Amino acid sequence: MDTIEEYTEEQWNDLVLKVSKQFKVTADFDFMLFIIGMHERGLGFRHYSKDEKWDLINLGKCRLFEVLGYLKQSGNDDQEWPKFDVLKTVGTLTPTLQKHLLKKAMIKYLNGVLN
Repeated sequence: MDTIEEYTEEQWNDLVLKVSKQFKVTADFDFMLFIIGMHERGLGFRHYSKDEKWDLINLGKCRLFEVLGYLKQSGNDDQEWPKFDVLKTVGTLTPTLQKHLLKKAMIKYLNGVLN
């Protein structure tokens, strides 16, 4: 598990601005999870159905929770989507804490990918 430092609101806002400019959108938390999911699947921008978008957002969350040590990829399913095993239960975390942890991991992940 990587060590992920705390972040400041300024770092978060800088990342949101950077992603917004790069993708020419008004980025938000879910959009950034979506682009992480696209990156992990190796997919580019195209039209996605609502279900596909949620699948990519969930993949983004899973990948970040893996970086945080809560999940571990255990292979792929028959459609080549990553499968994850639970190492520590995410469900015991409050939604606020989950979002905080995901933001920390997102800053590290996206700054590494976008630089």
